[in-house]
Parts: sequence; structure tokens; C-alpha cells
Amino acid sequence: MILNYTKKTNQELERLISANDPAAMHELARRLVQGEGIAEDYKRGLELAYKSEALGYAPADTVLGFCFFYGKGVPEDKLKGFEYFHSGATKGHDAAQYNMGIAYERGTVIEQDYELALKWYEKAAEQKFAKAFYKIGYFYENGLGVSKDVTKAFTFYEKAANLGYVKAEVEVGKAYLTGRGLLRDLGKAKEYLGKAAAKGDRVAARLLRDIE
Repeated sequence: MILNYTKKTNQELERLISANDPAAMHELARRLVQGEGIAEDYKRGLELAYKSEALGYAPADTVLGFCFFYGKGVPEDKLKGFEYFHSGATKGHDAAQYNMGIAYERGTVIEQDYELALKWYEKAAEQKFAKAFYKIGYFYENGLGVSKDVTKAFTFYEKAANLGYVKAEVEVGKAYLTGRGLLRDLGKAKEYLGKAAAKGDRVAARLLRDIE
């Protein structure tokens, strides 16, 4: 079973790790390799991810995939990273499914295949993974693996934005600003661009200034 420990403090995770909790090992490993709320420590992050994986916790595959794919704490090995992503994805982990989409979209490790990329993004989106909704919107806007449909693209951007994904907030704001795929609405444009600007997005801040 995949557990969500994202709201637990680092100290709480350490206590759970002492009790041999694989979900806590994965979450702290994820933070350590990404430097999220804690100093980066690839060595310990990898150790925890390996322990979590050995205990059969699927999301740990995603951390290991990230490390190998991007060369974090280990020599870069994109194929090995892809294999870890595939392992986690087939076990149902949303972030691994998203990364499978990235791999098929870019085609740097395996043959580029937009239709397969979209299928993996859709699997991640079924689990409410915000970035996956954004990617699906991007595919519809640009006609990648599907017929181009800016109205449908907006609906997916909006889903990602409502989950707090800043890039999607910018796209929704821009759509309302220009009337791309929907009726123009300056109030809505300012609302979404304001959310993104508050998170430090420079494009959103510039567009807000232009509106004023």
C-alpha cells in the first residue's frame, strides 16, 4: 500500500524509519535527493531508497530512477533510471508513471512515442498528479499524439491549476487573458496569474503588470 507521508516532519520520519517503516524511508529519501526542506544528501537518500525498495515499497523505485536518470549521487545512467521508473509505474506509483510519460515524450532513452507518453500521463492523472494534467493539456494544445484541441487543453490546464501547479496557473491565466479556448475574462486571468505570481513566477508577474 502506498502511504502519503508528505505532511510529516523530518523528525517524525526519522522516528518511523527507526521502526523500519518503508514509506517513511521513501519520503525522507525523496526529500534528501531533491533538497526539499532539508540539505541534499544523495548518499543517505540512496541508502534509504534502497532499503525501502528491498522492503517492497513501490515509490522507492521512483527515487532510484530519479537518481540514476539525472546522475544524483551515482553516475548518470538514463536507461537504468528508466528501468526503475518502469518498475514503479507498473506497480501503480503516480510519479513513476509521470516520469514514464517524460521518457516517451523526450525519446532520449527509448524511442519517442507521444501516444505512449500520453497513456502514462493519463495513468498519473487518474491519481490526481498535477503535473500529469498539465502535460495532457500541453499535448492537446500542440496536437502531440492526439488531434489538436485548445478547448480540451484548457480543461486539463485548469485541473492542474486547481491542484496548485504554478505552470498550469500561468497557462490558465493566459487563456483567460487572450480568450484561447474559452471566453476572455480579465477577472479570472488576474485570479490565476495572481496565484502564480505569489509563488514567484516571473511571467505571471509581468502579465499582471501588463493588465494593469
